[in-house]
Amino acid sequence: MVILVIFHLNASFTIKRVNYEEARYKNVCKNLAGDALVYYIFVDTKQTKPWTTFDIKSTIDSFEVALKWMRTQAEHNNIQLNIKSDYHVGEEFTTIRKNLPLNTIHESLTKPSLKKGTAELNDWADGIAKRAGATLNIPENDGLPDIRNPKNKERLIAYLRDRYQVESVALVLLVNNYFRNDISVALNTFDTEDVEFAIVSYKYPSEIAHSILNLYGAADLYESPFRRDNSKIELAKEKFPNDIMRDPYAKHIQDLNIGMFTKYLVGWTEKLPSEYQPLIKDKIINF
Repeated sequence: MVILVIFHLNASFTIKRVNYEEARYKNVCKNLAGDALVYYIFVDTKQTKPWTTFDIKSTIDSFEVALKWMRTQAEHNNIQLNIKSDYHVGEEFTTIRKNLPLNTIHESLTKPSLKKGTAELNDWADGIAKRAGATLNIPENDGLPDIRNPKNKERLIAYLRDRYQVESVALVLLVNNYFRNDISVALNTFDTEDVEFAIVSYKYPSEIAHSILNLYGAADLYESPFRRDNSKIELAKEKFPNDIMRDPYAKHIQDLNIGMFTKYLVGWTEKLPSEYQPLIKDKIINF
């Protein structure tokens, strides 16, 4: 299940302020509208459960449930969203194997610091994208902007944007943490130094949709590495009890919705009522 994150402080910790508005209309997944692709890759590590054929097939089914729910939510909000999916898996359901930097996603992200952990996970994801891209015969003239030494995630996403003729690509890396305590996380959503991607631990449709929304700027509404203030967590619980950005673990997706705060962050509305403004900023421990 998703774990609560508890940091043990030492003399070297610092406090960093997070402004979730900075993730609006940012990077590859600018806003959740128009033509979009969710591309997911099954990854095996020594630290997680192996992906079986059954696990892979059932996860593919969960993605379809999650995307159908997202299309329905968009339609109810008069948003034109043509979101589709594809995935990377080898012959006879073989996966890409690359071990996590540390024992869990949570440890890999936070030790020795969020800054260092994010860099390590970016390198890990680049290695996975490189292996996936090698099977696709990606050409050099794939529409990638003219930059020096492009990162592997960037080149894979540029290729996918051209191939599928979509405005955005949400890259999701899947590890099998069945019956294991860990987190899912989306990275690089606040800047343009590297492309966004998500690491998803579980195959619940609610958690899959939650992570995709993270990539389009949605903020967690429960305790996570990027949401720490208890008063704001309680406010979100009061105002948005069924919002999918609250803890999605093992929740039935049909019982959830996209609340006003989340609609604002993913670009479905341009106005945020003043009563929800406190949720825009939070403080995280970065040590």
